[in-house]
Amino acid sequence: MSEPLLLDYPSAAAALSMSRQALADLVYKNRGPAIVKLGSRTFFTPDDLKAWISQHRLAANDPRPVKLPAAVVEAALAPGKRKRGRPTKAEQLARAQHFETRD
Repeated sequence: MSEPLLLDYPSAAAALSMSRQALADLVYKNRGPAIVKLGSRTFFTPDDLKAWISQHRLAANDPRPVKLPAAVVEAALAPGKRKRGRPTKAEQLARAQHFETRD
């Protein structure tokens, strides 16, 4: 039998190995695959799913660099303005990136 032309949410989510709600959330936030609207129903084409997967493919040894906002970097590196407690993950990453680039 041939491949279907359109997939609904449950079929597309199963093809992507994720829950229907996770796929719906990605589409709602405009971070998911392209959709096809027919009336009030939403569908996905297999080609759009494949294209979305290839856009998010990363090499195992080449992770994407984390871009932090300048305000977070400045707050993490300011000497006298450290707040009490454990630093946030963003502050830890900013500090690590700062010291990696200095070497």
